[in-house]
Amino acid sequence: MGTRAAFWIGDPRDYNNREWLGCKAWDGYPENEDFEDLLKAKTVEDFRKAVGVISSLSDDFANPDKGWPYPWDDNIFLTDYTYAFFNGQTQVTCFHRGFVPVKQLSEDGFEFPDEDNLPDNIQSEDKYDSSQPDSIMIMQIPKSNRNK
Repeated sequence: MGTRAAFWIGDPRDYNNREWLGCKAWDGYPENEDFEDLLKAKTVEDFRKAVGVISSLSDDFANPDKGWPYPWDDNIFLTDYTYAFFNGQTQVTCFHRGFVPVKQLSEDGFEFPDEDNLPDNIQSEDKYDSSQPDSIMIMQIPKSNRNK
């Protein structure tokens, strides 16, 4: 499966002050070279522009006007990486492990907290739309080929 990413302006936990910019189904990890400008963003405008570049370079980018691309629309932090610009800086979390400012990125990657410290009931902006790009693959293997 792919490494998924979601992009937000504002803290995604704050329903009244957040804006979902979209999701990427594959290669959403911080080391992706297409994310260089995103990780360097110093303003909301820089962050928004960087997400626009990621969107233009990706055929697997899900735009907000079509709905949430993953079946977990009731728990957004199940997405592999969530990137958000809030508190004046770009931050990232991996699953439920807490936001880390990207300025803490080292050559070895991020040091995320070990425990799950983000809530598991944060809803997406929209309901799940299965027509959006995603990296979940369901395969059916005929019984006759299972034991070969």
